[in-house]
Amino acid sequence: MTNKKLYGAKKDFEADVVGSVEEGNPSEVTHAAFIVANYRVKNSQPKSKRVGKWLFFVAEKYIDDTWRNVTKAVEDGKLWKQAKVSTAWRSKGDVYVVCVYTYDCDDESDVMRIRDHLREMGFKRAASYKSDEQTHAGIYSDLSAGFALYKA
Repeated sequence: MTNKKLYGAKKDFEADVVGSVEEGNPSEVTHAAFIVANYRVKNSQPKSKRVGKWLFFVAEKYIDDTWRNVTKAVEDGKLWKQAKVSTAWRSKGDVYVVCVYTYDCDDESDVMRIRDHLREMGFKRAASYKSDEQTHAGIYSDLSAGFALYKA
């Protein structure tokens, strides 16, 4: 069971939760920056320590099906308890970002377990991984600048 919310509807550049979305595609949402899927079953997922995320960039023509697959994997407990996707409102050009979270960026075996499962789901291209700490510090850069904690 997941809880899907829209995040990042901006007013004066502040992110806000704007509501729950049970249906809807990232390519159609134009009033919020992200849709978030949360796993809600208690005690079945590790507690957060140092959250991080895999970042995947997906073309618009694939984003809705990709998001449905990621949401199902979160619901089934195959991924950690959260993932998010950018929406038409936030995406740059025809490219969307999918963020798949892990509970601890220092737990390399779990980070790579999630990556392996994502690869099985079809995420074959190299992806970067960074901590939420990096995101909160405003570190947005490509792999060449050395900001990714992992690349796989």
